[in-house]
Amino acid sequence: MQQKLLYRISPILFAITAYAASLNLFFVLLPIRMNDQGIATSEIGIAMSMYAAGAVLAGLFASRAVHRVGHIRAFASMAATLAIIAVAHSYLTNIWLTGLLRLLAGFSFVTGFITLESWLNVLSDSTNRGKIFSIYQICIALGFGSAPFLLNLSVDSDPRLFGVISIFLCISLIIMSMSRIPVPEATERARAMSLKTLWAYSPSGTLSSFCAGLISAASVSLISLYAYERGFTGVWLSLILGSYQLGGLLTQYPTGWLADRYDKRSVAAGLMALGITSNLLIVFDYFVGMPTGLLVLVFLASGGSGVALFPLAVTQVFDHIDLKDAMPATSTLQILLGIGGVIGPIVAGFLMSAFESIWLYYYLIAVHAAVIIFLLVRKFFIRTERLSASAPYRVTTQPTSLGSSKLDPGIDYSLAQIEEPALKLLLVALRQQPRDPAELIRVTLDNADLQPSDVATKMVLTLPKQSGHLMRLLVELYPEQRLEITRSLHDLFSLHKERINSLIEEGLIAGASEAETLAVRSIIERCNE
Repeated sequence: MQQKLLYRISPILFAITAYAASLNLFFVLLPIRMNDQGIATSEIGIAMSMYAAGAVLAGLFASRAVHRVGHIRAFASMAATLAIIAVAHSYLTNIWLTGLLRLLAGFSFVTGFITLESWLNVLSDSTNRGKIFSIYQICIALGFGSAPFLLNLSVDSDPRLFGVISIFLCISLIIMSMSRIPVPEATERARAMSLKTLWAYSPSGTLSSFCAGLISAASVSLISLYAYERGFTGVWLSLILGSYQLGGLLTQYPTGWLADRYDKRSVAAGLMALGITSNLLIVFDYFVGMPTGLLVLVFLASGGSGVALFPLAVTQVFDHIDLKDAMPATSTLQILLGIGGVIGPIVAGFLMSAFESIWLYYYLIAVHAAVIIFLLVRKFFIRTERLSASAPYRVTTQPTSLGSSKLDPGIDYSLAQIEEPALKLLLVALRQQPRDPAELIRVTLDNADLQPSDVATKMVLTLPKQSGHLMRLLVELYPEQRLEITRSLHDLFSLHKERINSLIEEGLIAGASEAETLAVRSIIERCNE
């Protein structure tokens, strides 16, 4: 992954770290404060569960908020609302008002997550989305995991700690409000995507999202019951209870790296195989016994396999969808995760109550195995893991505008202006987002009297939003013509907005040597003089 892209998305990464820290502080502080106030444990559980209800509502209605005011204003509104909620908690003691605030907090937190995740997915592409999303999840884990250490600033029930939550939320708000990250286009949908549509995009990603909820909620909610019954104490207990998030720190980046290079279904199946192996070892320990240090590593592997499944499922979906559907798709994925999160603890808790606590891990093994079977069947027997064209595939020579008039009214480039039939057909086909655009480009250029430099200008004019990815493919196919391709685009850099030019530059320097990178940037700088 290019350092420039990582630098561009750094505001989102810093913001989400602060955002996650405030989220976990809520989860840690509220039960302690309510317990000190003499509220019954059952009532505390009801109040805290309202967060999940708010999360489901966010999945249903978050995209409407973003559609109404845009990404930056939506995130800023949610962060500001949460800061108000944090301060309100330091004054309120009524259990019903606390539950209502938890409902509102669940909606606000998850809307913020949906906004940032859809934003991040628009800024990435299929060649780097796995890595980027894994780094994003690592930042969440760092913020979430570091929050409990902030309790040392005061006693656990000190209401001033709610002010610390507000500080973190305001930090994330300031970072995103002052950033210069390109803002995604407003979504054309004002509601969550239908399950049928999402399934058509990616059956594997859809099912994996639901199963990620089945795994994560059961693991996080019920592992403490298993650990206490097994007699773990002290630092070992802390490591095991935190194994779900801590394990994610170990698996997220390797999973993302592999996902950018290999079939994501194969990577997900391997991840689930790791989960089955580690959970079988936990079952082995239950009956035979293992050294505690080794067992902690097994728990980390078990947690890491589960926590990496959802981001991998998201990248599977986003490899196939139109980026205008980013927000509705993210909303539906969050709904599936939430529904799985409701069902998982109920089923696993029933099994643990009816039989023994080790049935938690029998349950997890069964879910992992179901995911593997589904993914491998899809991969080897039903090879349809791709989105059909967003519109019926029609080769036409009618003057249909494919240009960037939405970006710049001064540009109105249509296929009717292209005289070469092979090039015209290539551009129409590329617009349909084919499965292997590189092969399509190579075959067209090999069988027609076309030069990469001529093709490059037409690609940028007709498909500006795909121009960065298409330039990457061109220079990978014809690396010896990298500078010639760059020179052919000389006059176009003054026509497009900074976001499009940045995408083109990233594509042109992909895989370039240091000398070639300097030469490409020198040509581009001369264009802007």
